[in-house]
Amino acid sequence: MSPEAEAVMAKARRRAGLSMLVMMVGFMAVVLVVVYRLATMGGGVAEQYALEAIALPAGAQVISTQIQDGLVTVTYNGEAGQAIRIYDGANGELLREIAVIAE
Repeated sequence: MSPEAEAVMAKARRRAGLSMLVMMVGFMAVVLVVVYRLATMGGGVAEQYALEAIALPAGAQVISTQIQDGLVTVTYNGEAGQAIRIYDGANGELLREIAVIAE
């Protein structure tokens, strides 16, 4: 090959090598971010909902339950009628009871 062709090939090799180096650094950065996020991810759901039992009036029949934002919402039918109870999911404390009445 002529000296000019060798110079062009050397320049192309350098540019290809630089491109590969930049790509490898980017790939390693993505891998490090993924590993960091997995390592720092907490057991959020298990910590938010540590309660093991919910107290309802005797004879109550559960209609529905919902778990969201660290709260447990239970709709039930009891002797006094339907009601909704909202519990703290972490400790089981009753936060609020709402009576459901007919209009």
